[in-house]
Amino acid sequence: MVRLDKDAALMALEREQGESSAFGGCTMCRLASPMNAANWIAHSEHGVVVLDGFGAREGHLLVIAKQHVERTSNLSWDVFSDLQRLIWQGNQVVERELRPARVYVATLGASKRLPMSFPHHHSHVVPVYEEDERARPASVFSWSAGVVCYEPEEAQRLSARLRGAWPSEATLPLGAGGKPLATSID
Repeated sequence: MVRLDKDAALMALEREQGESSAFGGCTMCRLASPMNAANWIAHSEHGVVVLDGFGAREGHLLVIAKQHVERTSNLSWDVFSDLQRLIWQGNQVVERELRPARVYVATLGASKRLPMSFPHHHSHVVPVYEEDERARPASVFSWSAGVVCYEPEEAQRLSARLRGAWPSEATLPLGAGGKPLATSID
């Protein structure tokens, strides 16, 4: 794992965005595509969970809507609640497996392409290991201290670890009628 400074990360991100041309230039659509399923940690009917390739901390997850939707207000309740379930599960897995001091969850993004954001609904599940000034949200959600990038083998190992810890239907809380409150991952 390496930490790239902001300028190097922006150059790497620009190169990676070129890989998304088949998806209308949308990196999030590429990550949520079934063609990328080998990199998914979990998925549901409406969303996928992946490691953030330009993460704030080790274990930083992205929860991405499968459908290209730019604004949260354009999501139906069914889609929104399904994505929230993935966020909740991701938070549980990250806390249990990585033991951070805390976990931040944020829905970020922009309605137009910006250098460090995407016009596609997605949320961040960010483990925070520090308990000093570096744990402040303004520091965590900034590229000023650089970003974490994984070697391919590291990403595969960490994804497999988190995937293995993801709750199955048998371990999920039950809702009305005894039905699990979330869809299991395949």
